[in-house]
Amino acid sequence: MNPLRPPGFTRRRALVAGVVGLGPASGQVGAQATAAADAPRWAVRAVLAAEAMRQLHAGGPSGLLGTGVSGSLWALSVEGQAPRRIADGIDPATPVAAGHGRIAARTADGGLWVCEESGRDGRVRTVPPSRSANLSVHAGLLILPLAVLAVVTAGARPADALGHHLARFEADPAGRWREVARSTDAVLPDARPVQVDLDGRGDGGHIAVLAGPDGSRYGHAVLGDAIEATRVLWLERHGLEVLRELSLPAPHVFEDIAPRPVALPGAPLGRGLLTVRSGPDGGQLALVTADPARPRGLRLAALGDTVGGYHRWLAPTTDGRHLAAVHTPHIGGVLHIYQPEGERLTRQRLHADVSTHRIGSREIDLAAWLQGLLILPSQDGRQLRLISPAADWAELQALALPGRAVLTAAVPEAAALTVMLESGEVLLVGPLARAKS
Repeated sequence: MNPLRPPGFTRRRALVAGVVGLGPASGQVGAQATAAADAPRWAVRAVLAAEAMRQLHAGGPSGLLGTGVSGSLWALSVEGQAPRRIADGIDPATPVAAGHGRIAARTADGGLWVCEESGRDGRVRTVPPSRSANLSVHAGLLILPLAVLAVVTAGARPADALGHHLARFEADPAGRWREVARSTDAVLPDARPVQVDLDGRGDGGHIAVLAGPDGSRYGHAVLGDAIEATRVLWLERHGLEVLRELSLPAPHVFEDIAPRPVALPGAPLGRGLLTVRSGPDGGQLALVTADPARPRGLRLAALGDTVGGYHRWLAPTTDGRHLAAVHTPHIGGVLHIYQPEGERLTRQRLHADVSTHRIGSREIDLAAWLQGLLILPSQDGRQLRLISPAADWAELQALALPGRAVLTAAVPEAAALTVMLESGEVLLVGPLARAKS
């Protein structure tokens, strides 16, 4: 049976299509509310799905992948076509990855599943999953041109916070994926590794990952568990040896799972990492860069002021240029924009009643930067707020949603944003003409 054959329409649970009503803008602070006269209106319509979704990811043969509650992996269409099943037995609790013509996922029993795409006609080539991989649940996968990186557990101790490492898998001549390298240092069990050029070498960069898992320093536990990072590692992408590192002294931690690459002023090639340092006075935005004084060191190049108050957190978001964060996203979120000024990150308060994170979720950034806009949910998750950096961060529009947003995935090729609701329904958000098409 072709794994990409559309399911029978008798099995498909088609979501109600059509444009969802537009809501009024609300809750702004310190920014103009008047929308530009020529700003396009955005709207919402349903994406057809055969079951409730638990994961979304841009990529794959249709431009959008979804993992259903049953463990089926689907190619979802942003053009109104029927969904196509790609695989079964996928872990719906762990995000999938796509890139370099491949899709990678964790199977329900911890194996590594990889398929090779063969163009947009939907044909794929798969091999049996590597069931000995022992991939960590919830952790991110990273696809490189010749490899897949994944967080793995050490033997049969998946609950051991110190027993998780980053591993590199490559395909052997028969197409089977084998582990070829593993980091010496322990990483976060749910780490999301990223490729970034911290030295400005222009070679595509190496792998940044949050490490030094600790369960005793800072028991906040809003990101899915009470294990927090105390280190940032920059690992060589082939052998996973440490190139640079930064360790935080107690009582501070990195309250994050995925550092965000950002451009550095005056450094056309080099990048930094945007993350959160938390301690007795709460969280603060942190910019980590290569340390020019230490060939193997990273440094805290700039810090924002603390949010204020123990266990007060902020949720960073960036398009790689603008630095922003939602302060206290769980108890009255307020959007701030930051600017580097020497060793400080100074902030400006913009809009209230927003939130880009839910307590306990590992989806740490529900915001999206698309079509020159910052799009983020309201505090209750039932609206999307469209904010324009070019218009002095004015709010241009608020879109009502038929449920609470819990996950977002931008689809740049379609100039649209997909949103997963708490119910598992998937919506497409885009300029009005596209949303109606």
